Amino acid sequence: MNVLKHMESLFLAAALVVCVGTYASAESYKAQVRAAAMVSVGSEKMAVVKVVGKRVAPAAKFG
Repeated sequence: MNVLKHMESLFLAAALVVCVGTYASAESYKAQVRAAAMVSVGSEKMAVVKVVGKRVAPAAKFG
């Protein structure tokens, strides 16, 4: 019964913990993005994939 009396305070505390956790994980993600941006790609050619196949008739797509 005492828990029901303080339910609003418990909710606000839980919301605060979630917000702080989200902010902390966002900061670590930003650090990962900055580190990935510093990596140089090099001068190699990019791989190209060519897919060969027959096109599906429009009537067969929804039939």
